[in-house]
Amino acid sequence: MTRRAEWALTVLLVGLTALASKGEIATPSPAAARLSQNASLAGRVDGLFAAEPIRASAPGFAIAVVTNGGMVVSKGYGLANVETRIPATADTLFQIGSVTKTLTAMAVLSATGSDSGVSLASAVGTLVTGLTPCLQQLTLAQLLSHTGGLIDEPAEFGPQGEEGLAAYPRTWGADYCLLPPGRVFSYSNAGYALAGLALQEREKKPFADVVRTRVLEPLGMLRSTFRPTEAMTYPLAVGHRTREGRAQVVRPLPNDARLWPAGTLYSSAEEMARLVQALLDEGRVGGRQALPSTVVRQMLAPRASRPTVGGEYGFGLELDDYHGVKRFGHGGAMTGYTAQIAIVPDRKLGVVVLANGDAAPVWRIVDGVLDIVLDGNLPTAASPVTQTTSTPTSTPVGELNDYVGTYANPRRFTVEVTRQGDQLVLRRFGRDFPMRPVTADRFVVDRPGGGEEAIAFGLRPDGLAEYLVMNVWALARLGVR
Repeated sequence: MTRRAEWALTVLLVGLTALASKGEIATPSPAAARLSQNASLAGRVDGLFAAEPIRASAPGFAIAVVTNGGMVVSKGYGLANVETRIPATADTLFQIGSVTKTLTAMAVLSATGSDSGVSLASAVGTLVTGLTPCLQQLTLAQLLSHTGGLIDEPAEFGPQGEEGLAAYPRTWGADYCLLPPGRVFSYSNAGYALAGLALQEREKKPFADVVRTRVLEPLGMLRSTFRPTEAMTYPLAVGHRTREGRAQVVRPLPNDARLWPAGTLYSSAEEMARLVQALLDEGRVGGRQALPSTVVRQMLAPRASRPTVGGEYGFGLELDDYHGVKRFGHGGAMTGYTAQIAIVPDRKLGVVVLANGDAAPVWRIVDGVLDIVLDGNLPTAASPVTQTTSTPTSTPVGELNDYVGTYANPRRFTVEVTRQGDQLVLRRFGRDFPMRPVTADRFVVDRPGGGEEAIAFGLRPDGLAEYLVMNVWALARLGVR
């Protein structure tokens, strides 16, 4: 809530307390009780941001909490800019990074259907001319669910001209097609750029304008924008990185217009709360049908399993269980910014956290808010992390060579799997990680900071490894097709 609303709430509660002490009212009304609950929630949320590790991770934060269709917390903390000392508020614009994919998926889905002549099964080559053959066959569904088999690449610094979105994918060669489409989930900014281009070509106007018309304006997100020169006309949080214990402004702001559909939207906690409301109420915001209900239902349906991090991916949303309740959301990270949204549809609960520091643990804040709101209503099961569901076993020595090789997602990572005696070793980032087998296609390695990480392999019928999955990326084994 705004500072003015908080002040009005405080005055109202003080007045109600005074009347109760005089016997003029016996019990608070339901509305007053809700105000009291909201004030208590806001106070507990304040406590999350008062923790030193959180405060030190970014100069500024903004948060919005939605329950039962209404916004119960809307606040800013800290600074939008450490140099100008301007405070961050719930209305301040932040870059939201890959949370942008949620809105891109909404826009694409809103343009599909029986009346449009475009379906999720439509091959992108029917909408975009001039693509290399392996790109032409990919469907919109595969691009939106990260199952198109494309490489990934950063979406942060690059050309500023909006014409780049139309030109760039037409320069991609066959090397962008890492694996056969539909084979495995593998996160791809390039895939979302291509989906955004397909939408732009269909609508015959710039992608940023299509998203504004199809999603932002219907939701009432009137300040949200892809264009930096528009964002800077509103209160704007600039990105920061930490150097020698001090927050420093990132210059220039991250921006690559060629990959706008994958990231870089500017929005505020207040406006992102409207997106959350729509996701919780089948496209309705404030009781008004802002987006077709079919769009939201399509987004919330699981489309692909994530082999190593657990859960599933829909269209522009991650799906997992949090302490036994179903949760949907998406995170975003750009140089200088982090963002996270989460919704729990069964409890009509949504959270938005934005930060202008690239090391801010926004997911931890979201978890903290969920715990506060769902206090007493959570099952006792632990929240899942990287999945290791069985005890490591031994793999026959004669089969180890089936895994040995170099694996690459060329613009992200290249790793090696080597054999040392009767054990496989993962070599990445200059370090060796012994691999302990769980099943024929699943191993675990120790994380440098503690805990375990799963490494999954895609095996051909003859047992030969075709790719491995590390975190949210698939890496193709070089020399194997």
